[in-house]
Amino acid sequence: MLFFITALSFSQENEYRWPLDSPRVITGNYGELRPNHFHAGLDFSTNNLMNLPVYATESGYVSRVKISSVGYGKSVYITHPNGKVSVYCHLNSLNPALTELVKKEQYAKKYYEVEIFPKPKTIQIKKGELFALSGNTGNSTGPHLHFEIRDEKTEMPLNPLQFFEVNDTILPIIQNIAFYSLADTTDPKFLISSPVKKLKNDSLFVTRDSIILKNSILGFAFSAFDQLVPKGNSNNVFSANLFFDGRLIYSHSLDSISFDDARYVNEFSESVELSKKETIKLQKCFLPTLYPPGFYDNCFNKGRILLFDTNYHNIKLVVFDESANERAIQLYVKTRNFNYYSKAINSDVFVDCTRDFMISKNKLQIYIPAKTLYHSTGLIFENTVESTGKLIILPSEANLRSTSIVGFEVPQKLLKNKTKLILKSGSSTFYPINNKDSVFYSVRNFGWFQLETDTVAPKVKTKLTSAQILKVKKWETFMFVINDELSGVYKYNLYINDKWVIGEYDAKSDQLTYHFDTDTPPGDLPFKLEVEDRVGNKTVFEYFLKRK
Repeated sequence: MLFFITALSFSQENEYRWPLDSPRVITGNYGELRPNHFHAGLDFSTNNLMNLPVYATESGYVSRVKISSVGYGKSVYITHPNGKVSVYCHLNSLNPALTELVKKEQYAKKYYEVEIFPKPKTIQIKKGELFALSGNTGNSTGPHLHFEIRDEKTEMPLNPLQFFEVNDTILPIIQNIAFYSLADTTDPKFLISSPVKKLKNDSLFVTRDSIILKNSILGFAFSAFDQLVPKGNSNNVFSANLFFDGRLIYSHSLDSISFDDARYVNEFSESVELSKKETIKLQKCFLPTLYPPGFYDNCFNKGRILLFDTNYHNIKLVVFDESANERAIQLYVKTRNFNYYSKAINSDVFVDCTRDFMISKNKLQIYIPAKTLYHSTGLIFENTVESTGKLIILPSEANLRSTSIVGFEVPQKLLKNKTKLILKSGSSTFYPINNKDSVFYSVRNFGWFQLETDTVAPKVKTKLTSAQILKVKKWETFMFVINDELSGVYKYNLYINDKWVIGEYDAKSDQLTYHFDTDTPPGDLPFKLEVEDRVGNKTVFEYFLKRK
């Protein structure tokens, strides 16, 4: 489903133009809870179409252009006189001036992926000027325009809906409430949840509005969504306030979230499987030991609910959208046991999240910089790399703000290929950062790891064989599929007549495209494609072109 912005009224001081002329349809809002990050902008629907005109939301100058096979794909940054920067991503193509700028840089570096920072005010863009066409480049799940507004000095992404008056009168919906046990400060435990139902008069009620627990140190959580129009797209709520016996103990507003804190989404929220058919996404109203400064508006005792007696206590949750529409629910909670002692931690070692941690044991080395973890935690680890290729570091659910270093001695049988050793953990792949007596990896998660040797070169797929002669016309486009199953594609180079040419690579589809242009002369020409993976395995594909 989608949500439609049916009417907008702008303030005179911040009258931004919307970047598309198509119907104002938003499929993703700011602060949405995405895998490993908060959504940093708005996703505008292009109705699954490519090449819609993209316009500058305000006058300014192009301050940055980035071309990437992943992430935002082709993106343009425009700096405005008011100290804001508008960002346009997943573009398919740029206007002639920007295209020429990018092409010049690509040929200078002999690399498709470039990042350019033009001098201020050298490339002026007027409000409403068409400068690009929408697309599906980078890590995009379908054609759309990702749009951001950032602060020029701090590069902080801001909630774009703060800059527009949206005609929104629909109240947010609260779906579930939940409680966690915080008796062990290193490991919050999910206890219980209750659905929230909607009555015919549009009011909400908690199906279990009087909850009795055995725990006395509690954390509260909820799931909710917001819509701009009936049956619209389900987006995240803007802010939440939590009251305990009438006192505000927690509040947050998703108006600005630093990219440095993007992974905090893993600590701020959690997916809880209630059954094989039902999983809920909860937003926690309590804080870990370490948290991003400025992320929360008001927190008493880090949002923890302390029950000093066995009486019922009132809990009230109020959520808001960007237009200040609010929804509230109330319930009561009591405990049968007010014991505040934390349980003992069963682990190999204890990691204080406020300090650097380093250990070398059983031919395994682990380094966790201070402030990498949000909670102090017990650590369990097992190194069977030599016999099974496996490495275990627990708890697997620990959320890391940044990377930790893991190293171990290379097994004797793998020494000859030690530069080609990769570490797999689920869908993540980690590459060696040091290859001496021991091999080290920079990891973004704990859990189960498998050491693998990658000696297989990348694959190149095409309908041609090297013995064939490719006959092409003047403006023809040619495509390859290039992939590497283990370490992944790292470098790719195309040569025609021994001259490097630009090949556009889209990592999500493994597609490499070459567009013939006037720079490619007619005649019989040697064509060569080189593809290298992240541990140095290389494939070379050669044949001849016969261009008319």
